[in-house]
Amino acid sequence: MSGAANPRATVSGTATPGRAVVDEWRDPAEAGKADWARLTGDEDFFLTPEWMRVLHDTAGAPMRYLTATDPGRGIVAALPLVFADRTAPWSLGRTDLLMRHCATEGMDGAAALLDAFDGADRLMPSLMCGGRHLGRTRLMLGGHATADDADCVVDRAERIAAAMGAASVCFPYLDSADRLVAGVLEARGYLSHTSGEFASLDIPAGGFAEYALGLPSRRSRRVRAERRRVEASGVRITLAPLVADEISRLAELETALFAKYGMTDWDPRRSAAVFAAAHRTLGPRALVSKAVADGEIIGFGLILRHGADWFAHRAGFDYTRQSELGLPLYYELLYYTPADHAPSHGVTRVHYGIGSTAAKVSRGCRLSTQHLYVKELGR
Repeated sequence: MSGAANPRATVSGTATPGRAVVDEWRDPAEAGKADWARLTGDEDFFLTPEWMRVLHDTAGAPMRYLTATDPGRGIVAALPLVFADRTAPWSLGRTDLLMRHCATEGMDGAAALLDAFDGADRLMPSLMCGGRHLGRTRLMLGGHATADDADCVVDRAERIAAAMGAASVCFPYLDSADRLVAGVLEARGYLSHTSGEFASLDIPAGGFAEYALGLPSRRSRRVRAERRRVEASGVRITLAPLVADEISRLAELETALFAKYGMTDWDPRRSAAVFAAAHRTLGPRALVSKAVADGEIIGFGLILRHGADWFAHRAGFDYTRQSELGLPLYYELLYYTPADHAPSHGVTRVHYGIGSTAAKVSRGCRLSTQHLYVKELGR
């Protein structure tokens, strides 16, 4: 895994019938040339080559990319990898911290598996598979891919992990619908527990009004009342493309959100780097839903577009001003404003990822269970 000039390291120079060749890439642009994008679906924005570029430039950790191809079928599988050691500040994207979080939250099987690994310290460092986002990290497979294709990619990931000095390999958020990959992992000795619920919201053609009326009657009345409070407050709510001049303020607000939930050592420059990369890479497809009071942004949601889907990716708030005003800015900026604007943008669905499950369900989201799969190496 030394820094060779050629970013590609091929497992085998030839393919046997029915067995794909796995290539390793050190840069997302190279993986993109291998037709990576052909495997991304409507819900795979965070696995697109362009977002892989953003992650590669901001992760602060070594990343690798695997593709599996067959002469007769073309590309059949793809998998991003990121090496996480104990310095990685990813509380829900690092094997040991995620397992402890899931156990604390009482997720199915998490406490027992944490005990089986003596608290998970021995699993670090860990090679994280499937992407750096939270929820639906996956091994992408083409329509004609087989369990054997998936197996050869996972095998290569394990060999890379060993070469990098990882103690374990982890798929942190495998969706419950992904049974083929789950079966491959189980056959290879991976153990699993529930790691979250992925939330998505279908947006009706009538925008906010139809969305609100589609909720249960008591919730519908509350949602409409919350929106009236925001409208009467004088706070200006907009949805527009991210602009560079606002990045430092957005980073400050996101850092305040992290501090509220215990991440007091977060460096706002990390947030600023992600916003800058999103602005540079996505242009007008990176939108900001924001609240402005007295000329200052007091809350925002970053919303990224992929096809007819939006992905609510990051948020932040001035909690002092929000408390003074008594406004439900989280719901307004992440749910009501997107629902209002989605039809005019041709958007029919918003994805919210994991966490805050009760709040998301209360606003009409549907859920899909996620599972962590982990394998300790060398035992």
